[in-house]
Amino acid sequence: MLSVRSGNAPAFLLSAIVLATPAVAQSPVDFYKGKTVTIYVGLSAGGGYDTNARLVGRHIGRYIPGTPTVVVRNMPGAGGLVMTNHVAQAATADGTNIGAPQRGVPFEPLLGQASKAKFDPRTLQWIGSVNSDTSVALVHSRTGIKNWADLKTREAVIAGTGVGTESVVIPYVLRNLMGLKFKVIAGFPGGNEMNLAMERGEVDGRGTFSWTSIKPHYKDMIESGKYNILFQMGLRRHQDLLDVPLIVDLAEDPATKQILKVQFTAFELGRPLFVAEAVPAERVAILRAAFDKAMKDPELLAEAVKSDQEVNPMSGLEMVAAFKEVFATPPALIAKLAMASTEKPDLKVLEGAAGKEGE
Repeated sequence: MLSVRSGNAPAFLLSAIVLATPAVAQSPVDFYKGKTVTIYVGLSAGGGYDTNARLVGRHIGRYIPGTPTVVVRNMPGAGGLVMTNHVAQAATADGTNIGAPQRGVPFEPLLGQASKAKFDPRTLQWIGSVNSDTSVALVHSRTGIKNWADLKTREAVIAGTGVGTESVVIPYVLRNLMGLKFKVIAGFPGGNEMNLAMERGEVDGRGTFSWTSIKPHYKDMIESGKYNILFQMGLRRHQDLLDVPLIVDLAEDPATKQILKVQFTAFELGRPLFVAEAVPAERVAILRAAFDKAMKDPELLAEAVKSDQEVNPMSGLEMVAAFKEVFATPPALIAKLAMASTEKPDLKVLEGAAGKEGE
C-alpha cells in the first residue's frame, strides 16, 4: 500500500492520491451497501470448516453497515494454503474478501515452509474465530491402554489422513518429544474411514479426534467403555473434560512445554477468519465489530446448538496477540519443533494414498 508523508509530498501529489482512492473516504454504509462479501473456505464443502463459515455467513451481514450480501465459496487446495495465498495476495483487498483457512495453515511460515506460503500471519488482519478446538487422543479398550502413562511402555497404532496433517504430525511430535509410543498408519480419506478402521481392529485409535465430533457419540464410545480418552490437546482444558489431563501440562521440562504451546496454539485459534494486510483499518474494525456482535446473536447461537457447533469465540485482537507470542518463540525451539514434526519413524502410508492431504 502506498504511504506518503504529508510534510514531504507536493500538494498536487496528495490531491491525486485522494482523487484516485475515493473508496477509502466512503462511509461504511456507502461502501458496503449493495456489495457482496465473500468468505473463502480453504477446504471442500461439507466439512467442519465449511459448515462453520456458513454459520458465520448467515448472520454476520446483519451487523455490517449497509447489510451486504454474504456468500461462502470453497477454494480447496494444499489443505487450505491455496485459498490463504489467494485472499492474502490476489483477491481485492477492500474488505469484501475474507479467508477461512485450516487452523494450521497460518503456522506454515513459522515451520520453514515459507516457499509455499505467500503471506506473513503477523501482518494478516485477523477478524476472529468462532471457537477454539479441543482434540483428544483415544484408543480402543482392547489394547489394554488405559491412560497416557501407558503409552510410555505400550505401542498404539494410530490412524491418520495426509502425511503432513495434524492427525499424523502430532502423534510423532509427542513420540519424539515425550516418548509416547505412537505409530501411525496414514492415508485414510477422512474421519469416517479412521473410525471404521478402529472398529475393525486395523488400528488401535486416533491421535487427534475433535471433541465436538465425539460428543454426540459420547455414550456409545466412552461411557460404554469401548474407548479410553488418554489426554486432550490445546492450551486449556475443555469445560466438558476437566478430569482429562492436558498434554501440555504433562511435559516434564519447560522447553518441551513451550514447544507444545506453539504446536497447540493452532487448536486455540480453531476456526480463524482474516482479511489481507492491505485492507483499510476502518473496514477491519467494522468486520471485527460485526463478528463480535454476530457471536452473541440469539439466532446464530440457536442454530449452532441445533447443528452441534460450539461457539467459544476469540476476537481478532486476541488472535493478533496469540500470533505475536508464538512468533516470539526462540528459533532454537522452533527448529526443535520442526524436526519433531518431520521425523516420522515407522510411518506406514496406505497404498495409493501418499499424496493425500487434509483431515
